[in-house]
Amino acid sequence: MPSALCRTNATCRALSGLAALTLCGHLPAETENDLDTLVVSATRLPGKSAESTSAVTVLDPLELSERGILDLRQALNEVPGVNSTSTSGQTGAIGSVFLRGTATSYSQLVVDGVRLSDSTVSLGNFFSGARLDDLGRIEVLRGPHAAIHGGEAVGGVIWLETARGAGDPAARLRLEGGSFDTFNGHLSHSGAQDGFSWFLGAGYDGTHNDAIAQDFDQARTAMRLEWAQSEDLTLGMTFRATDSRFQYDFFGTNTDHTDAGLATFYANARFTPGWLARFTLGRYVERYDNDTAFGNYGSDQERTVFSTDHSMELGERHKLLAGAFWEHTDFSNTIGTANVAQRYGAHLGWEWKSTESVTADAVLRWEDYAEYEDQVTWRMGGSWQALGETRIRAGIGKAFRTPTYLDLFGTAFGAGNQNLAAEQSLGWDMGVEQGMGGGRIVSLTYFENSIDNRIRSFPTPPVNLPGETPTRGLEFAAAGPLCENVGMRLAWTWLGASLQDQPENTVTASLDWRPAEKVLLGCGAGYVAERSYGGAPLDAFLLLRIHASYALTDHVTLHARIENLADEDYELSRFGNPIRGAGFGAFTGLTASF
Repeated sequence: MPSALCRTNATCRALSGLAALTLCGHLPAETENDLDTLVVSATRLPGKSAESTSAVTVLDPLELSERGILDLRQALNEVPGVNSTSTSGQTGAIGSVFLRGTATSYSQLVVDGVRLSDSTVSLGNFFSGARLDDLGRIEVLRGPHAAIHGGEAVGGVIWLETARGAGDPAARLRLEGGSFDTFNGHLSHSGAQDGFSWFLGAGYDGTHNDAIAQDFDQARTAMRLEWAQSEDLTLGMTFRATDSRFQYDFFGTNTDHTDAGLATFYANARFTPGWLARFTLGRYVERYDNDTAFGNYGSDQERTVFSTDHSMELGERHKLLAGAFWEHTDFSNTIGTANVAQRYGAHLGWEWKSTESVTADAVLRWEDYAEYEDQVTWRMGGSWQALGETRIRAGIGKAFRTPTYLDLFGTAFGAGNQNLAAEQSLGWDMGVEQGMGGGRIVSLTYFENSIDNRIRSFPTPPVNLPGETPTRGLEFAAAGPLCENVGMRLAWTWLGASLQDQPENTVTASLDWRPAEKVLLGCGAGYVAERSYGGAPLDAFLLLRIHASYALTDHVTLHARIENLADEDYELSRFGNPIRGAGFGAFTGLTASF
């Protein structure tokens, strides 16, 4: 394992590993100014949400923060089909994201166009303390989408983008403190001038949590620089870094230390009026250490990725989709696993708009893995604007999850099995979205997924299990104004079958009222039914929250929130000793722009 000094400099190495600037895809000017009508994650290029054949939800980080939702895990629970939590502890503990009844390792995390997670290095470390104030876009793409995104996109894909600069140059400061010795602060500067835009941000988060010996602190920074060289070419770069520590009690004092950095160079081009292209080069470095009374467990990952994505209009009704990627990963840990691997592949797709109201698409993908056989995946979907504001969507696709390096090559504590096959899945969904007028929308989607060749990691050596494992359920969402100055949101998920005994029902709801231009009041609730996550059974719980803000001046806003208003006693997990959730917590602060 590298020295501690090397670990703290991982973010610097992420930049130094990128020696060359690449071209990356360009968003046309009209899409830059109208992002609310677009989705990017479905094809890795911007497209109209109304014509997408995929179930995808777009969240606005600024709107969420105005309602006092600052944590990414909490924000994702506003999406149907998602259960975002931690089974390890409170704020700062390793996160878990369950999409459509699958486990965390069956979903993919993409940040600034670069895949950060895989079967070996899950998205849990990233979600331990991820915040919203340096994000400009959040998308949750649900269902099997390996045909576009590759391995582990079984439950879905979480797509995040670093914030972009726009408008006149301005600084923004957000400060908040409260219960459990919590303090959060973030300072940013952003703007755009003469074709050049920038976002620079840095923050600190710290809390002792509402638990014995669960102390968390992190420092983080994010940056995006863009230059619109012409109407048809934009060059840019992003950089993100996090250094976090989470200290907790487990047979003595344990400390999780994560030091991670991501740097990307990109360019977006319009080669012809109907040909959009994106080129991205990224490097991600993650160092994780778990220091205990019994010694140290750590893992190192370094990943370099190049990808390109293209969308070419062929007449008024047809569009060709194409993309290719190359990825180099170096992984090692302190229990004897080490591997250097490359993978590469390409996808080809076709979109057909047979009429103004009907869209169909199909994508085929091939990728090569050095450790085992090639993988071929596909997806087909359709979207029909049936009547007025009624839209029906359906899709079916094949996806897969690769064995972890620990499963393949073993550790000091157990043998691996290099004959393991990748887990295979076949999933489909069908849903309807109904506009109710006045900006009100409701949607209902049914989904099923069948996973074959599931890998049993323990006892060692790992093996592929016979038979199929199903997941299935319903997603319901509603959003829009109830009346003048009052808005609502509702997300409900029912699971008829899931991995790791997840809750049969999860519900998130909120109401917001703006009685005056300067005042925002709101309340929310989150319900999670009985579950075990593979441990001991846990009781259902209901969490209530309220929030308020007041614009003191044009540049200063005061805000406050209360989480777990009823001081509900609940457990996050029980694998031996119970891990309890946070009780009543009150927080207040201000946001200033200058």
